[in-house]
Amino acid sequence: MKPVILLFGTVLDWFYRYTGDYGLAIVCLTVLVKLCLLPLYGAHRGRTDERQAGAGSCLLLLVTLPVLTGLYRTVLAGAAGPVGSCLCPWIASLLSRDPYGLLPAMSAVVQLLPQIYPYLSFFRALELPKAPKGMLVSSALLTFLICLPLPSAVGIYYLTSGIFTAAEQAVQNGLRAYRLRCA
Repeated sequence: MKPVILLFGTVLDWFYRYTGDYGLAIVCLTVLVKLCLLPLYGAHRGRTDERQAGAGSCLLLLVTLPVLTGLYRTVLAGAAGPVGSCLCPWIASLLSRDPYGLLPAMSAVVQLLPQIYPYLSFFRALELPKAPKGMLVSSALLTFLICLPLPSAVGIYYLTSGIFTAAEQAVQNGLRAYRLRCA
């Protein structure tokens, strides 16, 4: 895990020097990591569409979990003191949890977006598998509860990652739906 932490620490420091804001540096690092993992996610989604099941999600989790763990440890080890961010001015230090729970709440909402795509009329032609509505609520609640006690820096990572994933899936599904309508 140390090489991952060192690599993330170096990249995070570089982004911090470039942006001047620790929260923005975390967003940049997150986007970079997501772009690097994009081919893996794309291959996973292709297999999932064929099988209409998410059995490969465990493998994907095993790949991305070290990323989150590495970032968590990097943030805890890398900050010299209470550092805030212009992204969330209500938080004095990104090493502390969000006192109002806004980051966890936003993360929960963003995590729901890809799960509601099958219910949108534009994507109906794709016949995406629909998650039961009860699962949507429990998924959002679980995301909120996971993010609530974490340092805000990790919450920024989780929120950015969720936004990236939701946007990437919307683009992918939108292109597929457009092709179906034009065919």
